[in-house]
Amino acid sequence: MTLQVAFFVGSDVTSHLAVNAAVRSLAAEDAGIHLFYTAQKPNPEAPRDRREMFFIEHQLMNDVLYPHLDAAGTGAGAEYAAGAEYGPYRTPDALARMDPNRITVQRLDSVNSPETIQELQRRGITLGFSVRCYQKFGADIIRYFATATGHSAHSALLNLHPGVLPAYRGVLTYARAMANSEAHAGFTLHHINADWDAGDVLSCATQPLDHDRSVLENMIRHHRAGAALIHEAVVQTLEGERLLSVPQPADEARYYTHATPEELTAIKDKGIRLFRAEPVIEALVRAFCADGGSTARGARKVLRDAVAGAGIPS
Repeated sequence: MTLQVAFFVGSDVTSHLAVNAAVRSLAAEDAGIHLFYTAQKPNPEAPRDRREMFFIEHQLMNDVLYPHLDAAGTGAGAEYAAGAEYGPYRTPDALARMDPNRITVQRLDSVNSPETIQELQRRGITLGFSVRCYQKFGADIIRYFATATGHSAHSALLNLHPGVLPAYRGVLTYARAMANSEAHAGFTLHHINADWDAGDVLSCATQPLDHDRSVLENMIRHHRAGAALIHEAVVQTLEGERLLSVPQPADEARYYTHATPEELTAIKDKGIRLFRAEPVIEALVRAFCADGGSTARGARKVLRDAVAGAGIPS
């Protein structure tokens, strides 16, 4: 019986790159992939730095690049829809076309709705990954994964957290790690329970931080390490192994909330930039477009135009 795996995916660039990498790595495994995309809305009351980062981290990909690439298949850029100018990764719509018998794609308003749990049951999903989904999983869906049975005797609902746990729970953890002069940061795979980022840890992958690059650049550069944690958990489940985990030491836990304007200023005063637009544009073009093709050139132009139109320095 094929293992059915769900991904609850946020709207940020790092998550989409990590999920794409995970999907690629699972191509040879006996696993059905069900991608549930969620969305986060911009906060007009957020400090300007945070609003600009949201545009670069979320909107540039979802509202600019994806529509441009998906629309290319209807006109002169039909070669993109046919796959001739794909980069290593694909838009959600292109993923849905890639292998409809094995990969499904769905936009999701709420991970906790009865309809979501019914859909998980209908598809026989027993292993779930939250990849920066931005929604707190409630008791019903946690209970579903705790009791689901199918391909394996073991089921689980896991979170891929961008930060080393338990020291970096919460949000903007890469920025906090850089502000704390950490040499490394990374991703932690852990069980989801009723508390934010507090479940038992399965694995953690760290890589060096480059303090000459921005926060978002470091996260993007590390996305494959997070995908590798997902791949290993899927393979272990396929082989019938129990996903071993350990509790987080409570005395080492620290939770970071959204940064205040004063905290953002302190981070900036340390020479840390939340993002740089041009490196993100180049990362997106490399990820989703073939090198040197007309699609890459067109994508680069629309992305740069969008950044300029938003009044954000490149």
